[in-house]
Amino acid sequence: MAFEGVWKMFKNDNFEALLIALGVPETQRKMAMEDNMEMDIKQEGNKFTILETSCFGTKTSEWFLDKEFENTLANGSRVKGKFSLTTMNRLEGHFKILPDGKEFITIREIQGDTLVQIIKIDGQDTKRFFKKQ
Repeated sequence: MAFEGVWKMFKNDNFEALLIALGVPETQRKMAMEDNMEMDIKQEGNKFTILETSCFGTKTSEWFLDKEFENTLANGSRVKGKFSLTTMNRLEGHFKILPDGKEFITIREIQGDTLVQIIKIDGQDTKRFFKKQ
C-alpha cells in the first residue's frame, strides 16, 4: 500500500517531448508544463482508484492489477492496457492509444518519500516527480 495518499507533482524532466508524442496542441502543452498535478491514490487489495487534479480538470480512474481496462488521458485520447505490481514499490503499465495502436509504458515507483512516474513513448523517457502531501 506504498502508493496510498495524495501526491503533488514538483518537477518534471522531458515532459514536453511526451506531450508532443501524444499530439497535444501547443497551447495545451504550455498549460501542462506549468501545472502541478495532484494524484490521490487509494488501494484496496488489487483495486486502485486514482483521482487526478490538473489544469485540465479532475478525473477518476479505477482499475485492478493485471486486468486490462480502458481510460482517457487528459488530452482526451482513449487508451487500453493494464498495470502490474512488479515490486512492492513499483507499478508498471503497458498501454495502447486507441484507435492508432501507439504503445507506451507508464512506471510509477516509490523512492523514499517521492513517487517517480516514468512514461516511455516513441523512444522518449519522461519523468515526473511527486511528493506526498
